[in-house]
Amino acid sequence: MFGYVRVRKPELRIREYDCYKCYYCGLCRTLKRDYGVSAELLLSYDLTFLTILLTSVYGAKEKTYTSRCMVHPFRKAGRTESEADDYTAAMSILLGYYHFEDDKADSGKKSASVMSVFFKRKANTVEKAYPRQAVTLKKELKSLHELEKEKSHDTDALCDHFGRALGEIFVWKDDAFSKYFRQMGYYLGRFIYLMDAVDDWEKDRKHGEFNPFSDVSSLKKVIEMVKPDLLKEISASAEAFEMLPAVENADLLKNIIYAGVWNRFDKMTEEINESI
Repeated sequence: MFGYVRVRKPELRIREYDCYKCYYCGLCRTLKRDYGVSAELLLSYDLTFLTILLTSVYGAKEKTYTSRCMVHPFRKAGRTESEADDYTAAMSILLGYYHFEDDKADSGKKSASVMSVFFKRKANTVEKAYPRQAVTLKKELKSLHELEKEKSHDTDALCDHFGRALGEIFVWKDDAFSKYFRQMGYYLGRFIYLMDAVDDWEKDRKHGEFNPFSDVSSLKKVIEMVKPDLLKEISASAEAFEMLPAVENADLLKNIIYAGVWNRFDKMTEEINESI
């Protein structure tokens, strides 16, 4: 369900894109260091965005360096590790584990069962370190899963559960900024759930899997129907973002929240227009 909160590369300066890649690689290295090589599988653009946001708002200490890895074995890649990485890496573990648990319960896939067992101990460690986030995440994702099993078309309720889950993850520290972080994550979560449902519409219809828009006759109609809601959700998330004192990398963050989140939607719209 993740992967939509990324940069709009053509609108970034080279320096900004290089900076983004450094944070992405830095989070990857933190996942490996804290939870082992397998944890790199849980690396996501969405949690990279959260790393940059938290680092910017809190002025978190960071270090930038170059090193090789399995993806870049013959040349060194830049990395920026931030104090926020430990937190976002931990949240990556929780999200990944609960995703595998959901897949296991849903389809009984052997791969999901294996991954669930593999990450269970790591997730237990994170749950003890971050009980507030773990309790909320588990509760909201369970409620979401139950609605999906009922094949509910109540998109507001579906979005609400995922929004609450992501909203809690956005809150790193309980302070004066937590209200705006929670609001930003909540509405961004609602946006992501809707976007994912649109993106998966054709695949879900083909395989007979749940989709809140399965009763709509075409992807074109789904896109037309959902666009106003997507605009409303991301606008509310952006309003909360503007209340946060994100100074460092502000242009990079704005590129993501105002443009990058629409990458997939714009591509789907373009593909439909070309097919007409």
